[in-house]
Amino acid sequence: MVKNILFKLINTKSYTGNEENLVNTIKSIMEELNYDETIIDEAGNIIGAIHGKQEGATILFDGHIDTVEADNLMEWHNHDPFMAYEEAGKIFGRGTSDMKGAFAAMLFALSTIDRNQLKGSVYLSGTVNEEVAEGYTIREVTNKIKPDLVVIGEATQLNINIGQRGRGEICLTTYGKSAHSSNPEIGINAVLKMNQAISAISKLYLPFEDILGKGILVLTDIISSPYPGESVIPRLCNATFDRRVILDETKESVIEGLRKILDQIKEEDKDFVYSIDYAKNDFTTYNGYKIKGDKFYPPWKLVDDSAVLNKIKKSFLDRNIKYEVGYYSFCTNGSSTCGLDGIDTIGYGPGREIEAHITNEFIEVEQLEKAVIGYQALAYILS
Repeated sequence: MVKNILFKLINTKSYTGNEENLVNTIKSIMEELNYDETIIDEAGNIIGAIHGKQEGATILFDGHIDTVEADNLMEWHNHDPFMAYEEAGKIFGRGTSDMKGAFAAMLFALSTIDRNQLKGSVYLSGTVNEEVAEGYTIREVTNKIKPDLVVIGEATQLNINIGQRGRGEICLTTYGKSAHSSNPEIGINAVLKMNQAISAISKLYLPFEDILGKGILVLTDIISSPYPGESVIPRLCNATFDRRVILDETKESVIEGLRKILDQIKEEDKDFVYSIDYAKNDFTTYNGYKIKGDKFYPPWKLVDDSAVLNKIKKSFLDRNIKYEVGYYSFCTNGSSTCGLDGIDTIGYGPGREIEAHITNEFIEVEQLEKAVIGYQALAYILS
């Protein structure tokens, strides 16, 4: 059954911003599986609910349903990436690992819950636009249902992930003065100023490290203006950095650390002028919901000896399910649920992080089927 569901999800293309067809497909599947409620919220997320016969806590299982695009089509084993197929114990197709495989497992697992044994409610959200703005649309879900625990289905190899580094997309601009390239001495070359900045950051920036990993800074793109130059000294140069954020760092402290380095250059070079800030989200979901705000997604970590983690450990060991704790290296919707809102959050999903976004993306059938068992156990964890 879970494989059939996954095939339907894969065969419905859902690039970011174009998830409507998949939302409708999932709604139909939820109704076929006798979910008690199906809701499409203001952001376009699809939410399904199973309600127990007794009052109790609320658990939210979450999986984003948008995917990155499938490029290099000639390299997809001569198969359409949106026509799922099974071969050698694996199911192939765009989104199998990230993260329609996990979503299919959650979708099926929750439908098997015994309402007489369940205290409270379990919800499943299929969130949109996560690939470009993780943590934004899920807040519509959490504000509506107010969960006590969130289970993120991103790939963990069926470990229990209890944290992740955050992420900030930082834009640095250096300013110059245009001139004809035959007379460069009367202009100020913004690219050369950016070169000074990058060189200083490379030498002076020392990443901190904690249990989540290193707070690394990576240059991801650079472009001058005007472009192309056409014999003009560039008056602007823009660079983008990806900054991985660790615990105890804040949105403000990350920028301030870079600003101190840049201000040192400014003291020594009167022509060095710069600005620095976070890149901005400015997206619209398929149903017109606006996403605006800084591209900053905080880190998060569940307390090691938290009550919910102890319950999960006991439940898994009692059911002979593998129990190992780990951390994500990439960003997830947990940046919102735990990082911003302080809701207990774990990650649990089939597959490995390195299988996300690749050509010939796949999920192992064994991992998929074991995930169903794990999600079934997690559904009762607060009952």
